[in-house]
Amino acid sequence: MEDVSDKITDRPKPQPKFFDLVVNRLQAIGLSLLAGFFVCAVLVGLFGVVARDVFLTARAGPLDREATLFVRGLQTAGRDHFAIFVTFFGSHLFILPATILVAVILRWKKHPVSALLFLGSVGGGFVLNAVLKITFHRARPDLWPALVTEHTFSFPSGHAAMSTVFYGGLVAVVFHLTDRPAPRLGAIAFALLAISLIVWSRVFLGAHWMTDVTAGFLVGLFWVVVSAVVTEIVFRRVPRARPVRRPRSGANPSRQPSR
Repeated sequence: MEDVSDKITDRPKPQPKFFDLVVNRLQAIGLSLLAGFFVCAVLVGLFGVVARDVFLTARAGPLDREATLFVRGLQTAGRDHFAIFVTFFGSHLFILPATILVAVILRWKKHPVSALLFLGSVGGGFVLNAVLKITFHRARPDLWPALVTEHTFSFPSGHAAMSTVFYGGLVAVVFHLTDRPAPRLGAIAFALLAISLIVWSRVFLGAHWMTDVTAGFLVGLFWVVVSAVVTEIVFRRVPRARPVRRPRSGANPSRQPSR
């Protein structure tokens, strides 16, 4: 009887507080992954805003026409040649072999998982953009004779999307390989410059409306974030696959190289 009464009078074990429970869950998932999911949701929302009228009408609105004509109003012979040169670096003729080259270098540097993930990221970006083009089936601009000939639909811009995926992916690779701020900042600056020039060239050459390249950039950035989240999940499940980062000057390496 005494044992039974003791059990009855025992106080229940305290349950974790709601705040502590939330913190524990966040720590288990990882703030970086949660941030990635949040950014993806924001990018999907922005893409929906841009794509709504295109999906319903497949026509360019007044603001789209004015913005596109403004960019074309900057035309000079020298800029025409420069735009044709720049746009090549966002085409599949450049991105596909460059992607293979990057993957080969990563494999040679003993980062096979990173090489495979980079290939999958770029390949998945091509598939996603192709599906969206077929879904929206928007015609190319006809405000002036385009300086380049394209045979696919206009929305979203493949050059804008894939240049964002490729150069953004290179930034992610640099971030995985080094902790030093100089290479990281240099990679970001280079990627932003390359993407901006390619996006500008597509409108300038008459290949796309302004909304096409805006949507292409959003699609590309979305896929970069998705790829980064998937990569982080893979590295968490297989820690040995994570590349060993080059430490900052004067810092000691925190991990031994994976084998």
